[in-house]
Amino acid sequence: MTMNRSLQRLALAAALVAVGGHGFAQFGGGGAGMGGGRRGARPDSTTSPRNGDSLSTPATAAGKIRDKLYDLRLQLMITPEQSPLWDRFSDAVWDLAGRPGMTAAAPSDDLNAVQFAQQRAAQAQDRARRTQAVSDSLSKLYDAMTPEQRHTADQNLPAVIP
Repeated sequence: MTMNRSLQRLALAAALVAVGGHGFAQFGGGGAGMGGGRRGARPDSTTSPRNGDSLSTPATAAGKIRDKLYDLRLQLMITPEQSPLWDRFSDAVWDLAGRPGMTAAAPSDDLNAVQFAQQRAAQAQDRARRTQAVSDSLSKLYDAMTPEQRHTADQNLPAVIP
């Protein structure tokens, strides 16, 4: 039974790739600011011996988010009608995750304590605005989902949102 379900999902995913070219183009050809697709990703990347490494670079983190978004889109079986809503959500996640300076920076020698605190406050406000954009776009996408898609989203989306 699980094998049949997996084959059905694979067949549907293949059909979606053929029908919804634009929606998947962001993962393969790279969109503006998207950083490309899964090019070069190894099929065994989930069992890579490097998984135990505690080193995480921005490129590695971006690759993980890219892969999670790609896999989740397939799991959700996003329809061509849902594709624009998914694209807005995915773009918002990328905007939040890929923003330079979103990680806590070490204090700069040329900033005094007040300026540093103001810089941190501005970064927090910017992150809050971007997080709200993710929430707003997800709400619209979620409203367009089937009950099955919502169940899958409830189980898997929290791991995708940075």
